[in-house]
Amino acid sequence: MAVRFSIRDAASFLIASRVPNLIIIGMTQIATAYFLLGNSMPEILNLQFAIFLLSTAMIAAGGYIINDYFDQKIDLINRPDEVVVGTKFRRRLALFTHTSLTLVGIILGLFIDPLVAGVHVFSAGALWTYSGILKRRLLIGTLTISFLTMVTLLIVMVYYHQFSLLVLVYALFGCVSVFIRESIKDIVSLKGERVFGVKSVPIVWGFRGAKTVIYIAGLIGVGMISFYLISINNWHVRYFFAVVLVTACWVFYKVKVAERMQDFMEIRKWIDTIIVSGIISMALV
Repeated sequence: MAVRFSIRDAASFLIASRVPNLIIIGMTQIATAYFLLGNSMPEILNLQFAIFLLSTAMIAAGGYIINDYFDQKIDLINRPDEVVVGTKFRRRLALFTHTSLTLVGIILGLFIDPLVAGVHVFSAGALWTYSGILKRRLLIGTLTISFLTMVTLLIVMVYYHQFSLLVLVYALFGCVSVFIRESIKDIVSLKGERVFGVKSVPIVWGFRGAKTVIYIAGLIGVGMISFYLISINNWHVRYFFAVVLVTACWVFYKVKVAERMQDFMEIRKWIDTIIVSGIISMALV
């Protein structure tokens, strides 16, 4: 049976696929290729790399859509005004677009390099498993989506067949930052997740336990940045990340005194700022 696709569906699809996030992912991969791996503009501004970016964006977009597909009931409790899948975007159509995006993304990856396609297959499978199963398990879901954040940078090394310790450092920085962001998101989503039996950290271990997990992840992140600042001989980067460290300390303080959901939503914005700052800092390397 044919799947009809209207103008309203197209608009809803763009919202569900998180186009701004996809743009950030693409810009991060371009910055990784140019600033961290040292590839020239001709090696980046070509059709093959554009196809690589498109394939990665398709896998990510499919992941966003399938996550909303599984989380519809929870989101209707936590943020009813923002729910797209199941309200403005039909569930069957969402499943169809997820499958189509994933398959085309993998095929494009195979066209570029079997290794890239292999990473896409792994990422797509992990995103489905995360959305349908792992997200409801204690810590495993948060660790999974944090690791997949690393993959968006590591796959650039796979594409160029280059290894860079610098890329690995930034990938780990992104992993820790996203872990903290997702941990805070679990607190904000507490109401809906509790209704549907999600075993998130704040539900199982309470607010104090959730804050402890954030502190531990934060200390790991601060330790990584400190080691990075000591090892790199670039004062521009050192000054930049020194500001990030000060901001991180401010975030820890905000986590400690946070009591209302609004407090945690504000903290999540600070984490987003730190993540974007990390991407910008690539230009200083």
